[in-house]
Amino acid sequence: MKSHFPKKGVLILTLIVSVLNILTFSSCSKEEMDNNEQVKNTNYYVKYVIKGTGAYGRFSNWTATTPEGKYTNSGYQTRSWNQTYGPVKKGFKCEVQIGNYISGAPVIEIHVSKNEEPFALKVTETGRKALYTIDF
Repeated sequence: MKSHFPKKGVLILTLIVSVLNILTFSSCSKEEMDNNEQVKNTNYYVKYVIKGTGAYGRFSNWTATTPEGKYTNSGYQTRSWNQTYGPVKKGFKCEVQIGNYISGAPVIEIHVSKNEEPFALKVTETGRKALYTIDF
């Protein structure tokens, strides 16, 4: 007569392993699982663009906020200027001020990029000043 012990033993062992697996995976909460994921820091990049307008559209003596403080350009007249700065964090105050211009008031644009996303235009102002605080 053949013994059914090996078949029952395999069945019982399979049931025990299955129950242990269920208990193991159900004991982790979602918070514990999320804590194991690597947290990605969010970095932003700011692109300033200034364009002179009118027939002689030139400007000079401008400043722009940067992660290191302020960029200042004194005395140099130009028709256009653009520069990208970063990384900066959420809450960074983007500001451009223009001291002098000839002909029409310049157009100031502030573009922002989050991590590796494309730049998005956040502010367009015609005049001497543009402001934007990163809040997304």
